[in-house]
Amino acid sequence: MPELRTEEVEQIEAAARVVLGLLRLQTLQSGAVPLSDLPQLLLAAAEERHRNGDFGAERMLCEWADMLRDWEG
Repeated sequence: MPELRTEEVEQIEAAARVVLGLLRLQTLQSGAVPLSDLPQLLLAAAEERHRNGDFGAERMLCEWADMLRDWEG
């Protein structure tokens, strides 16, 4: 496996923090985030990452939102 560049690692960490934050919220307050809302929340987080110049994190969050929508359908 090729070694990841520091910037790529930072982008992965930024996206992971968003997802782990949602997981933490869901764990602390079961049902706080309906499954049908998760894709939209990830897209909103992706917009925020874009504004911060975290384009890799933005891309991952958008891809994960797409995955969730595919699972629902």
